[in-house]
Amino acid sequence: MKKILVSLLFLSSTSFLIAGSWIRVNQMGYLPISHKTAVFISDEAGKKKSFVLKDANTDKVVFKGNAETKDASIWGMKQGYRLNFDEFETPGTYYVELAGIRSNPFKIDVDVYKGSADYILNYMRQQRCGYNPFLGAACHQDDGIIVDHPTKTGQHLDVTGGWHDAADYLQYVTTSANATYQMLFAYAQNPGAFGDNYNALGQKGSNGIPDILDEAKWGLDWLVRMNPDSAEMYNQIADDRDHRVFDIPTKDTVDYGWGRGKERPIYFVTGKPQGLGKHINRSTGVASTAAKFASSFALGAELFRSIDPEFSQLIATKAKEAYAFAESDPGVNQTACLSSPYFYEEDNYVDDLELAAATFSFFSGKTEYQKRADYWGSLEPITPWMETAKARHYQWYPFVNLGHFLLASSSDKEVASKYSGYMKDGLEYIRQRGESDPFYNGVPYLWCSCNFVVGALTQAQLYYQVTGDTKYSKMEAALRDWLFGCNPWGTSMICGLPENGDYPELPHSGYTKENGVTTHGGLVDGPVYQSIFNNLRGLVLYRPDNYSEFQTGVAVYHDDLGDYSTNEPTMDGTASLSFYLSTLEELGKKQSTNK
Repeated sequence: MKKILVSLLFLSSTSFLIAGSWIRVNQMGYLPISHKTAVFISDEAGKKKSFVLKDANTDKVVFKGNAETKDASIWGMKQGYRLNFDEFETPGTYYVELAGIRSNPFKIDVDVYKGSADYILNYMRQQRCGYNPFLGAACHQDDGIIVDHPTKTGQHLDVTGGWHDAADYLQYVTTSANATYQMLFAYAQNPGAFGDNYNALGQKGSNGIPDILDEAKWGLDWLVRMNPDSAEMYNQIADDRDHRVFDIPTKDTVDYGWGRGKERPIYFVTGKPQGLGKHINRSTGVASTAAKFASSFALGAELFRSIDPEFSQLIATKAKEAYAFAESDPGVNQTACLSSPYFYEEDNYVDDLELAAATFSFFSGKTEYQKRADYWGSLEPITPWMETAKARHYQWYPFVNLGHFLLASSSDKEVASKYSGYMKDGLEYIRQRGESDPFYNGVPYLWCSCNFVVGALTQAQLYYQVTGDTKYSKMEAALRDWLFGCNPWGTSMICGLPENGDYPELPHSGYTKENGVTTHGGLVDGPVYQSIFNNLRGLVLYRPDNYSEFQTGVAVYHDDLGDYSTNEPTMDGTASLSFYLSTLEELGKKQSTNK
């Protein structure tokens, strides 16, 4: 196992190296009062079902348990067990053992998630466009030239800033507005989990503002530039011509027609099918984009009211204008492509309108906005992927509907019950699909499967907060553990986390290609179905597969620079982790004070 620090007691044990059977754990560790489960998988049948938990320093048995049998054939294995040790709550370092097979050591303690919510902001800062603090240099200073506008096509508009979407350097309001809202929401829910170690430019040094708000402000400032007037919005900078260069952003030399590395196109929100070449998207209106502007501006206005009153007032006004524009032209405004037929195929917009109206209602208490939110929310009770386990690329976006949570938090008991019921219904579909899986994962292994996992995690935790119902807490814990190594490959899906764990070392990123570093804090796309991986264009693995033993199941994952389908970090997926990780940090603090 790469990067795992194995003590001498493990090196002396030949059973640790037995091939064909493995025990997976959450490498970050477990809070003392939480669901704690390891997973045993084997390509041999007939292993015994009793297991023990041992102190990693003394080898002393501290807990004994019986395994729960699950169907491991989904992962190409003959045997699968869930090994539950919820009852054991004593802090320390331990390992699980079954039939001579040992897990890697892990901690049980209140501080296992300390700093994790701030850690992922490393990736957000690395993705900054305009000025990039990771490189200490500027990029894309000439953005950009307006395209597809009835009267302004060819004009220059200053839209510098924001974040690069992933390994490519395209920028979308679709993902950036969602990322902004997710970080603002995380702070609103868990303000005590975030530190102040960086300034507004992302450089080391305190500035009196929590770092997550500095990051969200970077996004809000860019959204303001992309929305210069009430009915003038832009949805995207650059297009898939970007893929001609795979380098760090300061060396981007793509020529969009105005010179190498110079201006990039800015796509006007038309609300109609769009594309500058033969590939045209299926846009039907402006609402999906305009409502995302509205919700981010509305929440930002609340949180920056005392920090920057003038800015707060500006975006509060923009929020109302954007919402009115969204309702004036319902429909989806998809991203645009040119060289290939790939774009974000967002097919729903009612969730965006619901979230915007619910955000207005939640902070203002005005019933007219709650009525609007309820109207739009009733049109999509369940985020479709949760029910069907099917989606085209980014078809149902965002992956979780936070508007349902805001309405489930309403003082109107009828509204609250209705929307907590919707949340439960979505979770139940996921639970039923994952119930027989050793890893208890009912999320579809579509492109960006980790984003689906985070969406399910977020909804499960928020559902618990508004109802107190623990029905989905075991599934939530399993999905949490999946992200930190309790999966067939035994790897965390977050680059660099935990520090001494097995995590993506070779993510699909220009930083890794050019500088030989991982993208610290970035959540990678995660495993995809075999059928998806086997039909991808232009994907070539750069090295022998170090996870080859685990690629015979329903999905595959590769820690390889060339695998853009499973090992590419995304900005919006990473931002969406901020709520859940900050929640875990706060839970740890509560358990510490309740000792």
